[in-house]
Amino acid sequence: MEDKNFITIIDSNGVEKQVEVLNYFTLNSNGKDYVAYTENQEDANGNVIIATSEVVENPDGSIEFANITDQNVLNEIKNVLFDLCK
Repeated sequence: MEDKNFITIIDSNGVEKQVEVLNYFTLNSNGKDYVAYTENQEDANGNVIIATSEVVENPDGSIEFANITDQNVLNEIKNVLFDLCK
């Protein structure tokens, strides 16, 4: 049985949440690190909702998850996630 990796995040409202990390990866196109994670919630079609964020290391060594706003980066991440499911 595969071990699952859980982390605690603090959302934009300051609420702590336990999420399952699905994968960490670096995009070759920009050299930035990303994380795909889930709260194991389902959408209306029964699909598990997956979130992806840029991993940003602060000068003090703490880590933040940043929103991804660049559509080209989002498309590339979508392709990475599809490849992981193959």
